Order: sequence, then C-alpha cells, then structure tokens
Amino acid sequence: MDLLDRAVGGNDTLLTSGSGSLFGDAGGNISDHARGGNDTLTAQITEQSSSFDPVDLSMYGDAGGSMSDFAIGGNDTLRISDLGPPFKVSMFGDAGGDMSGHAAGGNDSFLFANSRPLAEAHQPVVMYGDAGGNMLDRATGGNDTFDLSRHHDGNFTLYGDVGKDMLGSAVGGDDKFMVSGAQNNSVIYGDAGGNMSGHAIAGNDTVIDSGGQGDFTFYGDAGGSLSGYARGGNDSFHAGTETHLIFYGDSGGNLGDHAVGGDDTFNGAADGTALVYGDALTMSGKARGGDDTLNIGQSGGSSLGVGDAQYMSGNAKGGDDVLAAAPPTFAQAHGTIMLIGDGQTMSDKAHGGCDILTGLDVTAPQPIGTFNSTLFGDAQTMADNTRGGNDKLVSGTGNDDMWGDAQVMLGFAKGGNDAFVFNVNNSHDKVEDFGQGFSNLGTDHIDVSALGIENFSDLNISAFDPTTHESTITFSPGNEAVVHSEEALRPQDFIFAPHQYDLST
Repeated sequence: MDLLDRAVGGNDTLLTSGSGSLFGDAGGNISDHARGGNDTLTAQITEQSSSFDPVDLSMYGDAGGSMSDFAIGGNDTLRISDLGPPFKVSMFGDAGGDMSGHAAGGNDSFLFANSRPLAEAHQPVVMYGDAGGNMLDRATGGNDTFDLSRHHDGNFTLYGDVGKDMLGSAVGGDDKFMVSGAQNNSVIYGDAGGNMSGHAIAGNDTVIDSGGQGDFTFYGDAGGSLSGYARGGNDSFHAGTETHLIFYGDSGGNLGDHAVGGDDTFNGAADGTALVYGDALTMSGKARGGDDTLNIGQSGGSSLGVGDAQYMSGNAKGGDDVLAAAPPTFAQAHGTIMLIGDGQTMSDKAHGGCDILTGLDVTAPQPIGTFNSTLFGDAQTMADNTRGGNDKLVSGTGNDDMWGDAQVMLGFAKGGNDAFVFNVNNSHDKVEDFGQGFSNLGTDHIDVSALGIENFSDLNISAFDPTTHESTITFSPGNEAVVHSEEALRPQDFIFAPHQYDLST
C-alpha cells in the first residue's frame, strides 16, 4: 500500500516478538506531498517467544519502498531488545528503497539494548538512518541518532543516511552514533555505504565509542569514492580503546575530480593497530583534503596516522592538518606510531598542506637509535613534480625520527620550508632532511625558543661530519638531536627565544 498526494500517516505504536516486517506508515512507497507519522516500532524477542527459531526481522519507520517528490518522513523511534535466538535484523529509519526528488528523511532514533553476548554467534544488525537504497536529486537525510550504548556486544553495520549512493544534490543529515560493548565489532558509514558524486553534500556526523577489545571501521562520509563536486562533512570521532581501528575521515575509496574533504576530528586509541586517514584511501584529480585534527593514542602495537590519503596523485592538494601522538593508554605501553602530514606516496603534481605533527610523550623512551615516533611532514615518498607544504614537526618526550618532507625524493619533487620544534626532555631525536636552501629540501629552521636559548653561542653543537652530513645538538644530558644537514649548522638555521632585553622593552 502506498501513501500518496497529501496523505499523512498516523503516530503509530507497533510491537513484534518474532520474524516479519513492521511498517510505520506504508508497505509500499510515499510520494507527492505525503507525510509519514511519528511512529514507535519495538521488537522484543526472547528465547521463549521465538521457540529458538531463527529470527529474520525488518523494521521501516515510514515506507517499505521508496520516498519521492516532496514526501517527508516522520520522526520515528525503532527499538529492539532482549534478543535471544539466532537472528537477522534490518532497521530503516524512513524507506527501504530510494529517496529522490525533494524527499526529506525524518529525525529518527534507533535504540538497541541487550544484555546478552552477541559476538560469539556473529549475528548481524544493520541500521539505515534514512533509506536502504540511493539518495538522489535534492533529497535530504534526517538528523538521526543511533544509541547502542546499552548492550553487551555485537556485530553492527550502521549507515547514517543510505546504504548505497548519494547523487545529484543530495544532502546527508547530521547523525550521531553512540556505541559501547566489550567485544563490539562495528562498521559505520556517516552518510553513504557506496559513493558520493555530483554536488552531493555529506552531513556533520558524530561517533562516541566507549567500547573496547573489538574491531571498528568508520567512514566519515562514504564507503566508496567522492567524485564530481561532492563535499565531505565535518565529522567527529571519539573512540575507546579498540583492538583494531580503521578511520577514513571522508572516503574509503578515492577523493577525486573537484571533491573536497571535510574538516574531521579523530580522538582514539588502539591496543593493537590503528590506521587513521584524515580524508580518503587515495586522492586524485583536483581534489582537496580537509583541515583535519587527528589525535592518535597507542598502547602496545603500531599506529599510522595520515593527514589526507595513502596515495595522492594528479593535482590533489592536502589539507592543513594537525596530527598528534596522544599519550599511551597504559604507563607501561611500548607501542610505536608513524604520523604523515599528507600521503604515504605523492606523485604527479600533488601538493602537500601546511601540517603540524607532534611526537609521542612517554615515561620511558626507546634506546638510542630506536624511535617511539616517526614523523613525515609530507610523505614517505615524493616523486615527479610534487611539492611539500611548510610543516611544523614538534618533538615529544619519546625518541622522534623527523622528516620535514619525505624519506625518498624522486624526479623534480621539492620540499617545503619546515620547522623542527624542540622542548625540554626531548630524549634522543634525529632530523633526517634539514634543508638550508641549497637543494630541493627547502629552507628549514630548528626552533629552540621553548628551551629559552637566545643565541647561537648558547648551543652545544658537535663538529659537522662532511661524510655523514651530521652533527649533534645536545640540549641537556640525555636530550639531544642528531641533524642531517646540507652543510654545517649556522645561526640563520635557528629560531631563538627573544632576548630578555627585548621582552622588557
């Protein structure tokens, strides 16, 4: 049955205890100027009510089919609790199919509360904030809330807006995801499970994860690619301590054409591994990365934080990102972290942003010659006609291996004008590519202003070795930096603290 013309659905309350489908308003489509009601759909399934038979349940806040024209979804609540037997549950905030025309999704709420362990049975729970299909034309997603903070554990796939693609001038909603659980395995798509193209705009989504010891993958906007003039949202992710964590600020695929990534924020940690990409897996065309803030914790494994993408090509440009190695979760932690300002590999005419990278603070640094943090201002490899940004690399209390531009420079690649910043208790650091304006490394500076050093004569610098091109700056016992430079260090290579006379006048 369809809801047509200017029909308005009622505010219904529906309850089930077994398999089947619940429709808040229409089993078919909603079109024209029809409006869905504000419905409450509840599934309460126990071992007794289901007789141990597998449960296959679908819940639709408004329509089992599609929404089109000027249709508007209601503000629905979809709730499920007390799952006992094997099950499969799919929940659609508005429609099971597509949203097109000027259709608008409601502001729906999804609640999953369960005290039973689900992960061992690997039972799937899938939630779609708006529609299971595509969102196209000028359709708009609602501002949906997913509350999974009151369950033991489980395997969840959550779509903030649609399960497939966002096309045309579709706009995603500002969705919120709250997740917990000791063995939580979750995949979250802030807007679309597929691609975003045309002039589609993603919503500003928020994830709060208070779980741990699970696997978590988050796509800030789309699981696929962003192309055309699509724009990513400004997404925020706050994680617990997961075993394995993967984060894509915008796209799990390619950010291409004229697409622009959002200004995303990541705060999280990992007991095992964390892979954090501020924008996408790859960037090409004239795509632009967002200005992302990534604070990445590490307890015992190895983490990688990349400001923009694993691979940047074409005329892609990285955002002005801030990446920091957050303090370890546990005092005895011995994990390592690598931070890259733009992309692991940059080619063609890709251009790096002006990034800030801060190394790891630890209570017990690694032995001399081994490193807690490795920092690359732009990339591990720069090739062709790529250009590095003007980056700032800040030493932590652990041992930091610092590259202002890239470890490998090929072709006509050129680095930026970078700054290496040192504070007290910097431990045993190394600056690998200090540029002094004589090559393709740019004109870099060593910032010792935080140490109160006012003059070149106040520095303790060993003799320059013309074979290794290295010298050592000793700041205090146990705290030094080995600098690989083009020639012996000079006064103009440093940023000093203001003279006391200057401060008093």
